[in-house]
Amino acid sequence: MKERICKLCKKNRASSIASHIFSHFFIKSMLNPLDEDKRGYGSSYKISGSKFLDIFFEREYSADKITEVLGREITDEEIDSLTDHYAVKYILCKDCEDKMERIESHFNDNLFKIVFDNKSTSKTKVNNQIIHSVQNADNNIVRLFIISLIWRSSIANIGSFSLEHKIQEKLRVLLDKSLDLNLQELKKKSKANGREIRSFPLILFSTRFFSDTTSNLVHIHKSNGPYFFKINEYIILFGTKWNQIKNNKNDFYGLSKLINYKESINLNETEIKVTELPGSDFQSIKKEIFSLLAKNFINEIVKIFEIIYEKFNQENPTNETIQTFLDDFSNEDITIAEKYSIENIKRKILKNLN
Repeated sequence: MKERICKLCKKNRASSIASHIFSHFFIKSMLNPLDEDKRGYGSSYKISGSKFLDIFFEREYSADKITEVLGREITDEEIDSLTDHYAVKYILCKDCEDKMERIESHFNDNLFKIVFDNKSTSKTKVNNQIIHSVQNADNNIVRLFIISLIWRSSIANIGSFSLEHKIQEKLRVLLDKSLDLNLQELKKKSKANGREIRSFPLILFSTRFFSDTTSNLVHIHKSNGPYFFKINEYIILFGTKWNQIKNNKNDFYGLSKLINYKESINLNETEIKVTELPGSDFQSIKKEIFSLLAKNFINEIVKIFEIIYEKFNQENPTNETIQTFLDDFSNEDITIAEKYSIENIKRKILKNLN
């Protein structure tokens, strides 16, 4: 087997231990909303037109809970094929993985945990939004963490996301020359590269209260820039050119009309800012994303049904037949895991062929 090289330093051997694309603290409330501080007890769902529902259970998830989610016991074959949706092997070497952990820890301890505790930020109210200027966070390190999320998502092709090669390489070089295992060296290097690090326009959005247990969604918008990331409790807008967010033409699920560019933008800033959206606005954006994903999924299974129906009956299904199939699929009162399983989709298609 050909040796795989670390995609960050391009020198050391990449580790066979899966590297997390999104840090645990970023998505922990999505994986395990009832006790989010515990590692290994979570689960995640991935719905697509090609694989339908793909479920991942972390190592400590109980057998009884798995049976409850699936509506049946999990098979040995399914256990063997469990794949973490947000972790990928052979991306980073051990040193680069540890370097990533340094910036993750700084973001978690100095921004993620305290942005809403009213102790370490100054606030400006703009219309119905609150702009938090986080005073105790090193903005260069915070930005390196955000850049690392975007770069890792691209090299792992999360949600079919891919940066233009030139941009991806630019971010890689910036990360490689700025990161360090030693915190003091990390601060020194990030400060030395600060002008470049802070040259990318960036807006961070979150909200104080969620109307459901968790915001439970990772989604990347299919745009060439600025880049839109919805990662659980945060929304990230990141541009590669200084005016890219300001001149953005994308709606971004209703977010664009809410942006106070002048107040919210991080660009050559001295303190990193987080924009707090009202819960209703944050929830509305999430609903728009879910509506799009649901629509895309339904379109995929309708295409599959139409192809099989035509081959079986030598004619195209009527609109009434398609609607009957969709109603049969949508209205059954079973668990999500059962509803979106390949086996159930097959049953529904076979049932509605005649």
